[in-house]
Order: sequence, then structure tokens, then C-alpha cells
Amino acid sequence: MQQHKITTYIIAALLMATAGCKKGLNYTPEVFVAQPQVFKDQAGATAAVTGIYTQLQTLKKSDYALIGIIGTDEARCTYQSQGYGDYWANVTGLDVYDIKFGSQNYQLSGFWQDCYIGIANANAAILGIPGASIADPSVRNRLLGESRFMRALFYFYLVQLYGDIPLRTETTPFSAGVKRTPVKDVYALIVSDLQFAIANLWAKSKNPGIGRASVEAAKALLGKVDLTLGNYNDAKAQFEDLINNNNLTLLPDYTQLFDGQHENNSESLFEIQYSTDAGNSQGLQNLFGSYAGPGIPGSAFNSHTPGAGGTVVMATSFYSDTVFDKANDKRYLASIWPHRYDGNGNTMDWWVDPGLPTIKKYDISSSDIDIYNSGKNLYYLRAADVYLMYAEVLNELGQPGAALTPLNKVRNRAGLQNLETVWGHTPTQTELRTELLDERTRELGGEGWRWFDLKRTGTLVARVKRYNNPRAYYVPINGPGDPHPAQNISDKNNLYPIPLNELQTNSALSLNDQNPGY
Repeated sequence: MQQHKITTYIIAALLMATAGCKKGLNYTPEVFVAQPQVFKDQAGATAAVTGIYTQLQTLKKSDYALIGIIGTDEARCTYQSQGYGDYWANVTGLDVYDIKFGSQNYQLSGFWQDCYIGIANANAAILGIPGASIADPSVRNRLLGESRFMRALFYFYLVQLYGDIPLRTETTPFSAGVKRTPVKDVYALIVSDLQFAIANLWAKSKNPGIGRASVEAAKALLGKVDLTLGNYNDAKAQFEDLINNNNLTLLPDYTQLFDGQHENNSESLFEIQYSTDAGNSQGLQNLFGSYAGPGIPGSAFNSHTPGAGGTVVMATSFYSDTVFDKANDKRYLASIWPHRYDGNGNTMDWWVDPGLPTIKKYDISSSDIDIYNSGKNLYYLRAADVYLMYAEVLNELGQPGAALTPLNKVRNRAGLQNLETVWGHTPTQTELRTELLDERTRELGGEGWRWFDLKRTGTLVARVKRYNNPRAYYVPINGPGDPHPAQNISDKNNLYPIPLNELQTNSALSLNDQNPGY
């Protein structure tokens, strides 16, 4: 089933198959079928595995995609978003860590549920594939590798966000009550899954369908897991293997990454597939409220929808005004809209938040339908992330000088000189820690990794308090009172609360199993 983008089938609690083969991810179920029927042969097993990708597509196509982006030093909710009703107050709660940041938050419980549906799909495939009639053992193992890669991906999200979590595997009935499993044991399964994936997945160049997990993606994700765990020597080995043996490359032009015309490119290691076919699009421009205007001279983005976009998320002043070298860094105009525009293409600088900078990466292109229906893919892993993680690992191993090589590769693509040239000296380990954290937001801003980066480096609370602060933008227009929500983040927010629904319906848990402070 090879074409421009893979077609997906979904297997939820029961496995579901779909008919047809469209460009993009098709997740509309048409027929319920029993598990033995799905895993009868290679075609059925392939369809079932392809269905696992559907859940990631669903997870990242709307407001759940804001988890990892808002509530950080690079993106925040606008002050008026709380006034859109209870649903959007729950979204805003993830940014300001207020009373809505609790076990009944729709976003937190929905993200949890969608991840576990993806895990259930992967478990079903891992259980069913060995019994399928598949002549080529390498195909069987590749399908198992894809399933275990995706299970690791979902568990990696959950364990970072929620800490100890119920660990459901292919031998655990999904309806069974399962206690919270210690973080170290969850990570042990993640590492085991990714090691199996590395041994059995095919290289990008040999994959039978664009968008499937590859050995390159598995190596990158395992390196990220090792980095998160502080296993720096293991991470170093993973990144060096990937860089030296898997033709890791950067696109020459950063703006090409987000123009909608260079999807599944040489830099991309794994990306989430979308199309404008019915049910397969994503609507993130509406959330990021870019109010795209007539375009900026020299920019690849000359949107045809002036005035379009909601007003929910915007860049922090740190991300849009502070961290970039605006005169020289090519990533600035590819990442940020300095202004918003009304329906006539006029700037809206007269209206507080809606006139302030927004994140541009999700702007629709000329081939999209509208702000609610974009076919642009979303990156999960790309080469620049690997180079920056490799630099971080080398620095943590006490090699800041060596770390400059991968860091400067990313900087040079952005049009910047080597860091040691600009600074006039080789940075110390402490200096480079801060610089690498800043460089990650320049390169990867708005792509979903910031919350996890801040948590990993132990800087979440301090940087959110310092930079996710609307007061940095303007003097309140109505006197001393500030209409923006205040930041309430504290150490407890390094973990999300376990959803109340899980505590009530999982027979192995009680309300006492909640994370501390909630």
C-alpha cells in the first residue's frame, strides 16, 4: 500500500477495518471485525498496524496538540481565551496552572485516554501478528517493530506527563484493573520496545509506505529516552550511530520545513501524516490564531486567508522578541508572525493580545482548504532535534568543545556564525546548558517538545514563572489591574494529575493514588 501518504485503519477496543485507499490518514471506521479476521494474513496485519498511527494523528490534530507547547516559556494562552467558555478555560488551565489544572480537566483526561487507545491498538497488533500468515519473516518483524515503536511513543508521553502509570501490555486485558507502575519499569518497557524496533524496522529508504516508523526514527527516539533518563553514554552511542550510519541530513533552507511543499523530506525522521481528504485534516492554525496577512517580504508564507485564525495561543515575549537574533537568524521569520492582520490585511496592533506576535509554523498553505482543514504534516522527530540532543549529551559528559560541532551545524543552517566565534570563547558547560535550551526553542519552537525539555532540564517552574508572563508585553490599559491570568505553577506541576475518570473506573486504583498536590 505505497503512495504519497499512508492510509490508516483504526483498531480500538475491537479492531476496525476501513475500505478505500486515500491520500492521507483515513480513520473513519466502516466495519467492526473480530481480531482473528484482522490478523489472518499480511494484508490484515498491515492494516491493523497502520491503524495504530491513526491514534497519533487524532491526538495531534486539535487542542490536545497544545500539550507540550503551552504552559512553557515559548507559548501561552491569550487572556481572552478564558472567556470562551468552560472548555477553553480547561485549555487555558494548562498554561496558567490554575484551579482548572486538575484531575477533571478535559484536556488532561482526553490526552490520557487517546494515548491508551493507541497502546491498546499496539498491544492487539503485538498479540495478533505472530499468528498471521506472513511468508516473509522480515515483514512480520517489521510490523511488530512498528507496533512496538508506537507503543513506546505513547508510553513515553504518558510517563513524562503523569509519572507512575498503569502499564498495560499485550498480555494484560484492557478492561482489567492495573495498578500504577513505577516510572523505572515503564521506561524499561519503552527501552525494550525501541531496541526491538531498531533491530527489526526497515530504513527510511526501504519502507513500503511513507509515514511508517523507520529504524532511523527508533534510534532517534531511543536516544531521546536515554537523554531524558540521564543515560548520557547510551544516548551518545545512539546519536553517533544514527549520525554516522544513517545519512542524517538537514534541509538547506529552514523555511522549507513549514511551507507545506517539502513533506517527508530528508531531514524528517518521523512525521504525522495529514491530508485535505475528509476526516484526515488538522486545524491547528485556528488554535494558534495567526491571523495571517499578506505575508512578509522574503518569507515563504504568503497566506491567502487574511484575518483567519482563533485567538487561543500566542508566542511569549521571550520566544518572539528575546531569544532570536532577528537580524540574522533565518528561523525568525519562518517561526513568528510579528503582527496579526484583520480581514482587510491591516495590522491589529491596536488590540492588546491579538495584535502581538504569534507562531507561524501551523499557517495553512495554498493547497489547504481553510484554517480548520489543513493537510500539512506535523513533525515528531527530525534531524535538527537529534543534533541538538547530541550536543546536550556531549556537554553533560563534560565535552562542551565537542558539543559545538553538532550545535554549529544547526546554527549555520539558520545563517548564524559558530557560537564560539560570536562569543569569542569556548563556552563552559554551564553556559552551554543555557544556550542549548535557548537554541532548542529557536529551532523547535511550537513543535511540541518544550514542556518536556524544561522538565528534563529541571527548569520548568523557574522559566515559566520568568517568561510565561503577559505583563512583559504591555502596561495594563485599564489602570493598575491586569486582565491576564496569573501564573500559578509550582513544583507539583512537574507531573500532571491522574484523570479522575481513571481513578474511578480502574478497579486497582483509588482516589489516594493521585499525584501529590492534586
